[in-house]
Amino acid sequence: MWQEIKYFSVAVTDLEAGIKVYEDMFGLKPMTEITETRWGFRAVMLGNDDRMQVEMVQPSNPESPLARFMKERSRPQNQHGEGVYIIGVVVDDLAESVARVRQHGGKVAQDPELPNLAWVHPLASKYVLIELQGPPSE
Repeated sequence: MWQEIKYFSVAVTDLEAGIKVYEDMFGLKPMTEITETRWGFRAVMLGNDDRMQVEMVQPSNPESPLARFMKERSRPQNQHGEGVYIIGVVVDDLAESVARVRQHGGKVAQDPELPNLAWVHPLASKYVLIELQGPPSE
């Protein structure tokens, strides 16, 4: 099913501050411009010279799934609910992977505009949103 972890997303309340932490501590650099998405968040991909590895995301809409996720996860020790949000994985067969998740009770969302992707609801995967990416030929 899984071939590799492609990237992971870190949810933050301040995108620029999050970028600085990952630059200073881990030597990662922004590899894409900060963009506003249709899903209600701003994002930038960070990585090294070879590949993008971390997506830093900040809610731009307080009603977005990301904002709700962060609010639900907030605790006294993590008042803003920051942390890992999505793990993007490459799978060998997207349709088979989606069927398997559903067979075992997981909820999966798909977008007709993005036929090579599917998202496993966090409640089915121990509170981590999993993005399934089919191989490029799908």
